[in-house]
Amino acid sequence: MKPLPTALPLERPYWEHAQSHRLALQRCDRCQVFRFPASPVCAECDSDQYTWTDLCGTGTLVSWVIFHKSYFVSFNDAIPYNVALVKVDEGPILCTNVIDIDNDALKTGMRLKVVFVDVNEQFSIPKFVPL
Repeated sequence: MKPLPTALPLERPYWEHAQSHRLALQRCDRCQVFRFPASPVCAECDSDQYTWTDLCGTGTLVSWVIFHKSYFVSFNDAIPYNVALVKVDEGPILCTNVIDIDNDALKTGMRLKVVFVDVNEQFSIPKFVPL
C-alpha cells in the first residue's frame, strides 16, 4: 500500500474537499489570491483571513519527471510513473500525477482536468487527465 497523506489541521479542509471530489484551495479574503500549500498567512498581503474555495478543476501541464526506478516497494507496480506540476487556472501549481495517458504523450502546455482516485474511506487523491 502506498503511503497516505498526513492531514495536518491547516491542510485538513483540502483533504475533506477532495474526499467529496472537489478541488479547493485557500483564497485570501483580502486580496483574493489563491494559495497552495495551505498557509496561516497570505504571502501577498499578510492577511490571516481566508476561505476554502472550490476551483474550476482545469489547468496546464508545466513540467514533469518520469520515475523508472522504485525507491519504495509500494510503488513497484506503478513504474514507470510521472510526477507532474500542474498550474491550475486559478494560479497555484500543484504537484500531482497525470493519468490515463502514456508518459511519452505528455507535453508542456497540455490542458488537463482534475479527477479523484479514492484510495480509502478517508482519502481521495486529486490527479489530472487530458482534456
